[in-house]
Amino acid sequence: MKQITPLPLRCVRFTDGLPQRMQQLVKEKVIPYQWDTLHDRVSGVAKSHCIENFRIAAGLSQGEFYGNIFQDSDLYKWLEATAYCIEVFHNPEQEAIADSICELIRMAQQPDGYINTYYTIKEPDGRFTTLQQGHELYCAGHFFEAAVAYYKATSKRAILDTACRFADYLTLVFGPGEGQNHGYPGHQVAEVGLIKLYKVTNNEAYLNLAAYFISQRGQRPLYFPMERERPGYKDIFNQPVINLPTYAQTHIEPARQTEAVGHAVRALYMYSAMADLATLCGDDALARACNVLYKSVTQRRMYITGGVGSTYIGESFTGDYDLPNDTIYGESCASVALMMFASRMTSLTGDGAYYDTVERAFFNQVLGGISLTGTEFFYVGPLQVDPDVCRVNPSYAHIKTVRQRWFDVACCPTNIARTVMSIAGYAFGSDGNSLYIHIPFACEIQDGRFALQLQTQYPYGNTLRITALAGDQRIKLRQSAFAPIKTLTLNDKALPITVDNGYITLPALANGDVVLATMDMQPHYVVSHPKVIGNTGKASVMRGPLVYCAEQADNDKGLASLALPEHPSFSEYAAFDHGGAVTLTLMGTKAVSVDEQTLYQNRLPEWEPQKITLIPYYLWANRGEGEMRVYLNVRP
Repeated sequence: MKQITPLPLRCVRFTDGLPQRMQQLVKEKVIPYQWDTLHDRVSGVAKSHCIENFRIAAGLSQGEFYGNIFQDSDLYKWLEATAYCIEVFHNPEQEAIADSICELIRMAQQPDGYINTYYTIKEPDGRFTTLQQGHELYCAGHFFEAAVAYYKATSKRAILDTACRFADYLTLVFGPGEGQNHGYPGHQVAEVGLIKLYKVTNNEAYLNLAAYFISQRGQRPLYFPMERERPGYKDIFNQPVINLPTYAQTHIEPARQTEAVGHAVRALYMYSAMADLATLCGDDALARACNVLYKSVTQRRMYITGGVGSTYIGESFTGDYDLPNDTIYGESCASVALMMFASRMTSLTGDGAYYDTVERAFFNQVLGGISLTGTEFFYVGPLQVDPDVCRVNPSYAHIKTVRQRWFDVACCPTNIARTVMSIAGYAFGSDGNSLYIHIPFACEIQDGRFALQLQTQYPYGNTLRITALAGDQRIKLRQSAFAPIKTLTLNDKALPITVDNGYITLPALANGDVVLATMDMQPHYVVSHPKVIGNTGKASVMRGPLVYCAEQADNDKGLASLALPEHPSFSEYAAFDHGGAVTLTLMGTKAVSVDEQTLYQNRLPEWEPQKITLIPYYLWANRGEGEMRVYLNVRP
């Protein structure tokens, strides 16, 4: 099988619908807002000091390091999002700003290639002494990703050369040789960045270091306990859960792991690197592990929204079917990492089914992390919220009932921005011969080999029109489980719908040929496995890849009292001016207590007719604070 690689972002121009709306928002609102926040120009939000840390490390300012030990990564992800924005929109003003940041990072680089503002400013003798908690390699990984993105967007080598000098230094420090450090990242993502760096430089030392980090993990004796026993070890976070081998997936070698455990973001970044290595190196053991781990995540430990990480303690996976709706952690970054892993599984196997998970995570959990204004964000993605309870019960301290303008730990806002701006790379791929349409978006594609126009309102509309703008256009159209193609025509003549590895292979298209596909977008109930005990007797609603929820703004308070009918009849209309958004209504019932004062009563409630309004989950909390629920009772 030929490897499926993302189409370059510059080759895709969104022309309509949700992705166009979201990318315009990121360009016009999100990136400038985050730029001001990183400069501490936004009043009333958590202080960042991120840019100033780099200025101090570069010798341009005087002062002390401020912020979390991983604060550098906020700037790197902002730079990556900006790189994608430049590639998509060709914005000279943004490019000039980004050039200045690339130069600032270069100036903060130490003579040997090392970059990390915390250790440069605060602990110059502490490099790589606290791999478990120090986040040096985590920051390095995000820097490598940003540098590659900027090089691809602009063809400017300066930032890539800076990244290579740092990576070269790491290849000297880490490895199996005598005198080298035999450790590995406490928070995985360096492996992903090194592999991206390898792909643009062909320097196998970077690929080998990524492979070393993966293979070394879980080897006995475990590195992190030995590190903690060294004199002067610094416990940065003072959280006992961090010391569990499962927390950072060091309990066993990655190639032998069978269950998704520990910190969800770390795990999924690691699985993404494992899939990359399996693809590039033909590593069958890693490929098998990726397949098993993917099933562990998506078949037993993932929410319907694509949220992952069931508990705030360690931001971690727990056990099979333990998916509480109200105390979920469901970090936005974890769903970004899930998109990364699932898309890489398609590249590894050629099977398009993995993209159902990409869609689930993107359209629900990731987009749900950003407000319609682009200046407020969710870190945690609950499926059930009651603000009155959240205010009085400390168990819900991590649950925010409205999006926040920024965070002390601000990994999610920049991660969402880079994902939205790079979504075309998820949606379209190529194996050198055929164009893969993983997610159908309204766009024009021009990359030399392929010239196409796609017209659709997906994920809301149910039709897709593909027009060939040149000859010999070879297309593989993914058959989604969420919106399966029901009819397919070429120039008004019916085509057979034959699915192979999740894709429909279209006949080679001549210039001017038109393919029309219709998709099944009927709203329907989705119920959980019976072991998901909080959802017994309840159902959620999906339409295409979108999960729907009830919100207080439409249904008043007391969402827990609502009941969906056993046999629903949905009506659809547009209530949000957002990429063709569809709102659903249906007649259900609401439980009304006869006695509203007595705590425990001997009479069952009465059920009254109630119109229930459901909106796409990602749009909740844009109309003020209120209750929200994804799963509702079902009453015969």
